[in-house]
Amino acid sequence: MDVLCVGMYRACSTWQYEVIAHLLERHRDGQRLGYVSGAQYDELARRGRSRPGWRVLKSHEGHRGFAKALAEGRAMAIYGYRDIRDVVFSLMHKRGATFERLLRQGMIHQILVNDRYWSKRPCVLTQRYEVMIADPVAGVMELASALDLAISDAEAAEVAAEYSFQTNRRRTLELVNRLRAEGIDLDNRSNLQYYDPRTLLHWNHLREGRSGKWRTDATPEQRAVLARLCDAWLIAHDYEADTLEGVEVPGRLRDSLRREVELARGWSSCALRCASLHFPETARVVKPLLGIAPDEIGAVPVCPRARIRVDRGRHAVPPPLARGHHVRDEHAGQSRARNPVGVR
Repeated sequence: MDVLCVGMYRACSTWQYEVIAHLLERHRDGQRLGYVSGAQYDELARRGRSRPGWRVLKSHEGHRGFAKALAEGRAMAIYGYRDIRDVVFSLMHKRGATFERLLRQGMIHQILVNDRYWSKRPCVLTQRYEVMIADPVAGVMELASALDLAISDAEAAEVAAEYSFQTNRRRTLELVNRLRAEGIDLDNRSNLQYYDPRTLLHWNHLREGRSGKWRTDATPEQRAVLARLCDAWLIAHDYEADTLEGVEVPGRLRDSLRREVELARGWSSCALRCASLHFPETARVVKPLLGIAPDEIGAVPVCPRARIRVDRGRHAVPPPLARGHHVRDEHAGQSRARNPVGVR
């Protein structure tokens, strides 16, 4: 059985992956696959399994290979969702990108596309970010139950503590120190995507995970875009659709037309991105259309003994890849603690 951790960007999908991998390794001799795209999952299916048993992977975008595995009962999916407004501003922090850049690249639209895709699939367990944050031990118990594992409250608390915000913060700080010791300039945007291939934590993975932080960060124009895109989704998922509350949005015809043009451009970019996922060979052509530089570095696993500097300007070269891992584009508890991966 494959477990697909396919939650919304910045909504605890890495925490879900860590917890499930931990439980499967402890109780089922399970195997971590790391981040796997739909195309890579198809390739794994073609090659066949190296061994029987349980496997866990992380991904975000839908793919026919995932859909087929779910429909045939060969896989189950774990999905997490969060207030999309918080997702957007957390993603801006993680990627070092502006709101306008994410919109142009179709990333905000992609969040909604992914949500619709996974919400329609069979065999999907869905968890709400704010609930996981409030009670990570209960979140661990729910995941264990989905895996048909009967674990004790004490074990659930132990696992929640192992992947709490504080513990994962320590892991990311250790990764930061290691990268800096290797001479990597973490202020260089080309180096934002280094991650630990076991936990899938990026060095800049965690930040204050307070819900509603978008309220202090979003401009009136950004709020207008978010209201246009997200308010219907927010209402359907029991969030307050108060995006425009207390702000004056530019209401001139010119402003409204410009906003609609940017939204249409975002939809087009999202459609092109989705097409490139199904036809990977077209990605090289699609990336420039999305505003992604052809030589931009995707997420790079940090090897046990990396010795190569990668921050020498725009054409940075990643270190040798850890065995079994590949460069990828990501378009992507504590025992008493109340915050799982703290986040994002």
